[in-house]
Formats: sequence, structure tokens, C-alpha cells
Amino acid sequence: MGKDGRDAERVTTTLTRTQKAELDRLAKAQGVKVAWLVRRAVERFLEESAGGPMLPLDLKGGEDAKR
Repeated sequence: MGKDGRDAERVTTTLTRTQKAELDRLAKAQGVKVAWLVRRAVERFLEESAGGPMLPLDLKGGEDAKR
């Protein structure tokens, strides 16, 4: 998704207070926005559902290798 919001749709959901608090804590600890964490979680779920990563793996130890 581009920063201008093209090719994007907004989704609204309801979380428990505990879930939201945990997302807030993780976002702060990682220096990212809660929205980024949610988009990443959805991306990983969709990849698993499809049977594998949607993008090529960076086998040289890129950013995802640090997680």
C-alpha cells in the first residue's frame, strides 16, 4: 500500500481491551504504529493460508531475518 492510500481499503474491527493494550505495547516497543502491526499480521495470515510467502524470501538476512 502506498502512502497516498491508493489500492487500499479501510477495515474496521473490534478488539478486547487486553488485545488493544498488547498491540499498543508491542507497537511502542518496536517503534511502529499499531496499524503496521495489524497489516503485517494480516499479511502473514494470508501467506500461511496460501501455503507460503507472497513475496520472495531474502536469504541474505534482510530485515525480516532479524525478527
